[in-house]
Amino acid sequence: MHHSRPAQVTSPVFTLNRSYVAIVPMGLIVCAIGLGIALMVGVGVGGFRRFSMSYLTTFCFLLSISLGGLFFVLSQHLCRAGWSVSVRRIAEILAMCTFPLLLVFLPILLPLLMNSSAVYWWNEQGWAHDDRIQELKDAYLNKWFFAARVIFCFVCWGLMARFFLRNSLRQDETGDGSLSRKMQRHSTWMTILFAVTIAIAAFDLEMSLQPWWFSTMFPVYFFAGSFMGGLCTIMLIALLLQRSGRVTDEITVEHYHDLAKLTFGFIFFWGYIAFSQFMLIWYANIPEETFWFNYRINKEGWATVSLILVFGRLLIPFLGMMARTVRRSKTYLLFASIYLLVMHWVDHFWLVMPELNRGGHEFAFSLLIDVPLAIGLVGIFVTFFAMIARNRPLVPLKDPRLGEALNYHNP
Repeated sequence: MHHSRPAQVTSPVFTLNRSYVAIVPMGLIVCAIGLGIALMVGVGVGGFRRFSMSYLTTFCFLLSISLGGLFFVLSQHLCRAGWSVSVRRIAEILAMCTFPLLLVFLPILLPLLMNSSAVYWWNEQGWAHDDRIQELKDAYLNKWFFAARVIFCFVCWGLMARFFLRNSLRQDETGDGSLSRKMQRHSTWMTILFAVTIAIAAFDLEMSLQPWWFSTMFPVYFFAGSFMGGLCTIMLIALLLQRSGRVTDEITVEHYHDLAKLTFGFIFFWGYIAFSQFMLIWYANIPEETFWFNYRINKEGWATVSLILVFGRLLIPFLGMMARTVRRSKTYLLFASIYLLVMHWVDHFWLVMPELNRGGHEFAFSLLIDVPLAIGLVGIFVTFFAMIARNRPLVPLKDPRLGEALNYHNP
């Protein structure tokens, strides 16, 4: 018979302590070096546009991870889930990273407002070569409305993340159970708001890179990848924290097993949405839709990336995460989380970079631009996480369902 644990944190270390003081400058140094190398090489090779497109790729990758963390928090409160309390604080901190990520987007947004069309070429006068299409598209694709939508989305995400983290931290001090009911109550309409804003962001940030193309399934595709990326990041952070001697008693193999099961489900869901979007466009065979997929699956270089996504992003992880034993292995999950996050970045690379040449669609990957830039932006993202976490508890200390989480066992 399983012995029931008391509803209290027993790990000797459950905060970053003073480690965040070392993480912050280290992250900033990594960011400066990575961005410096990418900027010098990028501007020299392909100009500001080449650098900006690669920058947008990793920005969307990091934003999707934060949004995945926010949806995890929303869904757990919405379902009154008890098992996830032990890992929910990590997701709350990830969600809060959406606030500073708006600053990271400024190198894309500010040039756009100054009439640059380096990234979004719909900002260029006469891009449609048809006055009627230009008039219709300009009603939505114009720099000021774009900026207003982006800022609106970031404000919504930031305020939602702040609401959950602030109330969760307040509960750490007071133990007030009504705060859980308050968060559960507000998670209902916030989930709807999240769905609306993530759809807007998917349309604006990535789909509008090719203003001629459209797909109503694209936001669902973006969401599926975001939640999987968020789950992998939650697992990765939890594993690294435990390897450093933190929250060793509160996050167990049972929690990793459920996180892995969710990840497994969203690997398949992402594949289902990707295939559905492709199949419907291919079957309809409308030139206004098919060209987007045509150069991604037929052009040299991009066809290889498409195959990498089919096998490396879907089939291999699907088979690799199927067995119960591997979903309960911390070593395997550490490797799987890193691998899936790399594949998640490749997915965003596949979405963004074919639009680099505005119709030329030549394959564009540079080891000295894309990789250092990605590492640099990941460095600033880690810095944001550490600055938000600081000395705050990494586990909700007095959540009324903490006992359920600590005593949780998979059937």
